[in-house]
Amino acid sequence: MEIEKTLNVAAAPARVWDMLLDPEVMGGCVPGMQSIEVLSPTEYKALIQVKIAFISARFKLKTTIAEQRAPHYLRTVGTGEDASVASSLKQQSEIFLTEQADGGTELKIKVKVDVLGRLGSFGLSVMKTKADRMWEEFGDNLGKRLAPVAT
Repeated sequence: MEIEKTLNVAAAPARVWDMLLDPEVMGGCVPGMQSIEVLSPTEYKALIQVKIAFISARFKLKTTIAEQRAPHYLRTVGTGEDASVASSLKQQSEIFLTEQADGGTELKIKVKVDVLGRLGSFGLSVMKTKADRMWEEFGDNLGKRLAPVAT
């Protein structure tokens, strides 16, 4: 499954970049994230819970930053599994940050995900609908974290 999404945020690319590389901030933005462990500056282990239709899965994910060009491009690769629902996934994500005329940033993400096992048996439309909902929630969470703090 391939997903391509765009989000506009009211923050400069350098600020968005810093947030993308902060595992605590990103962990708080990703829907279903239960924990994140930093293995190195480019490797993370996370536990994320996802419910698709009637199946609830808790994936143990390992993500590696494979390439970065600050503050405009980030590529990650990762794998995960949930033995309880006999499912696994492989993903590759590319994130592009483009400064906008108003000083904000366009965040574009391209994700390729292969879901195998029980969850992989769901149709593409069900998976894409879930991905769309997760992206909307992620965008809302990121936008709130980037919003200026009132003094």
